Amino acid sequence: MPEKKNPDYSASAVNLVNPPEIGLKLVEYQDYQARVKTLEANLEAIPEFQELQACQKEIADLNAQLRGMIDAQGSYQDIENGFYGVKQLKKTKLYSASNFEYYFPEYATAVLVKSINVPVLEGLIKGNLLNEDGLRRAHIIEDKESYAYIIR
Repeated sequence: MPEKKNPDYSASAVNLVNPPEIGLKLVEYQDYQARVKTLEANLEAIPEFQELQACQKEIADLNAQLRGMIDAQGSYQDIENGFYGVKQLKKTKLYSASNFEYYFPEYATAVLVKSINVPVLEGLIKGNLLNEDGLRRAHIIEDKESYAYIIR
């Protein structure tokens, strides 16, 4: 079987200049990866390591089951005992530069760079020059929702 060639990323790499410091750090990185493989091989001979791996697999399986149950049945928390099976909503504001420029051309040069200058816009809101509800109605600010699971 022919030896596998290392890939060449010349066509897609950004600023490919091969700094020697990075080359040295990569040698150190690969040395530690090799050491981890050796340690794992040594540990695999120990019965407790097999049990540890089995327990880690069970935890991953239970985590997946809990996520499915939380999605289907709802979140759970017992603060007193520290049991949590919570699906937590996280929102991130998304800003529309084109809508802002359309609805508020007088502030466009202050706020728009190639996207919304969020600190300046927040300053305009804080200074009561603009209203966040109005910005939402104009679809300049939208919320991006994502979820994080807290299972412990």
